[in-house]
Amino acid sequence: MNDKENAGSPGKQITKSTVPVHSLARNYLPADYVDVFSTDILEDKRLTPDNLLIAFWTDFPKWVQLLFKLRDRLVKPFGLKTNENENDFKHKFEEAIRSSGQFHLMNVLAKSPNEIVVQLADAHLTAELSIHNEKSNGTQLKINFITVVHFHNVWGKVYFFFVRPFHKMIVKTMMKRSIAKLIKNDR
Repeated sequence: MNDKENAGSPGKQITKSTVPVHSLARNYLPADYVDVFSTDILEDKRLTPDNLLIAFWTDFPKWVQLLFKLRDRLVKPFGLKTNENENDFKHKFEEAIRSSGQFHLMNVLAKSPNEIVVQLADAHLTAELSIHNEKSNGTQLKINFITVVHFHNVWGKVYFFFVRPFHKMIVKTMMKRSIAKLIKNDR
């Protein structure tokens, strides 16, 4: 898959990038794996880091839902945390993001007006996920989706080996979907 894709409106591209100089995600480096996907879009008050993260984690296409269900079934015998049996997920997740709290696998580590960093921790690896916004060229907003991964053991490396190709596909798809959803809907 190409690193440049349509970002939800004509002419908008998602590109592979680097961790921005002023990003809170830099506090979690060095790491075993880092990726950053960025897009430039017209600034919109709805595109806050909190809103983007909530849209990202609560509105999966069916194929992503199926991948997560498959992942949960495959890792459960190894004692890894799964997302099953979570009633009212969207409400509880949004509440945790807005209050800088924690919910299930996710914990809010850091926040600023233009960034949120959450951590997903398990016995095999820890992943910090950040959404960082920065103004560029007047009315343009550069949105960065940052992933930082630390392996705790060989199982973390094995797990991420199989997850990595899907991770890139999911991040790009969900980035486009989240931005489009927030621009389309008044929240």
